[in-house]
Amino acid sequence: MVVEEDGLKNICKMSHNKFLNNVEDAVQYLFSLPDEEGTTGINIALEPPDDGAESDADDPSEDIVDVGEENVNLLGARILAKPPHIELTNRNSCHEPCSSWSLPVIVPEDQECNTNKETKVQTEPPKKKQKKHKPTYTWEECETEQCDGTAFSGQQVHKPSVLNSWSDEGLTPVDVFKVFWDEEIMGMIREETNRYHQVKFGKELSVTFDELHQVFGIFLLSGYNSVPNRRLFWSRQADTRCLAVIQSGMGLNRFEDIVRSLHFVDNSKKPTEDRIFKVRPLFEHFNKKFMNLAQPLPVTWAIDEAMEPYYGRHGLKQFIRGKPVRFGYKFWCLCSTEGLLISFKLYEGKETGYEEGLTIGESVVETLSKGTVPKGSNGYIDNYFTTLPLLESFRKADINLTGTIRKDKVRDVPLLLNMKKKERGYAEMYRDNDKNIAVCQWNDNSDVKVATNKTDTVSLAMGKCKRWSKKKKEVVCLPQPVIIQQYNKGMGGVDLFDQLRGKYRVAFRKRAWYFPLFRFLLNATIVNGWLMYRNIHKVTQLDFLREIVNVLLKPSEKPSRFVPLKTPDCVRYDRTDHCDG
Repeated sequence: MVVEEDGLKNICKMSHNKFLNNVEDAVQYLFSLPDEEGTTGINIALEPPDDGAESDADDPSEDIVDVGEENVNLLGARILAKPPHIELTNRNSCHEPCSSWSLPVIVPEDQECNTNKETKVQTEPPKKKQKKHKPTYTWEECETEQCDGTAFSGQQVHKPSVLNSWSDEGLTPVDVFKVFWDEEIMGMIREETNRYHQVKFGKELSVTFDELHQVFGIFLLSGYNSVPNRRLFWSRQADTRCLAVIQSGMGLNRFEDIVRSLHFVDNSKKPTEDRIFKVRPLFEHFNKKFMNLAQPLPVTWAIDEAMEPYYGRHGLKQFIRGKPVRFGYKFWCLCSTEGLLISFKLYEGKETGYEEGLTIGESVVETLSKGTVPKGSNGYIDNYFTTLPLLESFRKADINLTGTIRKDKVRDVPLLLNMKKKERGYAEMYRDNDKNIAVCQWNDNSDVKVATNKTDTVSLAMGKCKRWSKKKKEVVCLPQPVIIQQYNKGMGGVDLFDQLRGKYRVAFRKRAWYFPLFRFLLNATIVNGWLMYRNIHKVTQLDFLREIVNVLLKPSEKPSRFVPLKTPDCVRYDRTDHCDG
């Protein structure tokens, strides 16, 4: 036992600072204290074991009172690593419980003890992120005029200027396909495929342009002529026989070797931070190709997301509930109202490729459209992208932008919170005249909120629409803002492109994570090629695709001999339908 006498008795009536090694001595000491010393309470502090000692297990021997050094082992190996240290300190004392244990000192307000205490180092709290300055808007309710229906005309049909040269040269569907997959990109694919096969398998592959075209043709064939197993394309049975593949001269083993080694970049030159370096050359090539072939760019365009199915494991794979394709890679696409893909960007994560200070939606719209689309054009986006600062920014760039907007982004606008009490077709509009931004709310089956920087008289007028009335059991005419009519006609470009791309999507799959990205581009070139070619010749998408496949799968210079149809043995020996001798 260690007893320390205190020299501050003139200041504090009593000061007890006892260091005891067992509980029994502590209890006896408590009973020995006289009552007249004015003790109000005593703190008992049990110091924990040294760092690294385990003391988190329960043991029945904890109830033992005497825990001196001679019987401390009764507590168990996981309870204490050394004899317990019990300290008793008078609460009226101004001493700290233990010099090695940093607890706040309890000192009554009426006592002032000049003790030497170590000042604690106060760490500064982490700095909070500065909130982005929110611009202020002055909203005024604007009166809507009734539109007679002739002031608003439909969207203009986009026709690229390259169609004139295509028509003069008499290009066929396969020629249009080779405009996208030109010699430059096919030469790069051939070179990288041969290099990868040499490094991986230690032998030459020597793939040619014709063989690559035949492989692409088999890929496209699987989009409308599906079989349970791709090896059945080479089957000679009557129910699964495919003459286009058999007569092309491309054998199954050769096809598997080319597909296994299909590459688009040199793996030895892998960048450190590029997550999609495997297909980066393809993305750069087709972004330029789509942009150049679509000149002059359309005056009406839309930005939305598109999904490419992928069910493997990769950090960029996304899940979107409610979409036709829920699992896969997500693309941001800029398309015309006809579904022509003009520009695209793969979603690579929240912190990759986006401008600082902007939301992901704002950054995507800025990247795909600013500096690309013509001035005075009309763009349409959904509520994921739309913000009031974005509309203001595009207004300064002389680009019309319209989109549905979420209610938490228009809290400052004095819109009605409960539109259900209003009749169907009720609409209200508010406008900021200084920044040329308008917000419209319309009551249909549910309330629809649209924000736009188009503040002309026609866009803010009221038109009419037809809806089915459950009460009257007939179709009725309801008032509808013209800006919503324009949005409905201009927003569906990406959805139309997604629908056309999935109609005859390549059915081949591969374990490589980058193959679905290549498949996206292959299907996109077919859609873009057909949308442009149909302005010259009226042809369906299926006929356009079939003609490309038939030409790509043409027989080689030395076609293999024709192999007759193999008749099953059960038919050969059934002794029926044979000519009598």
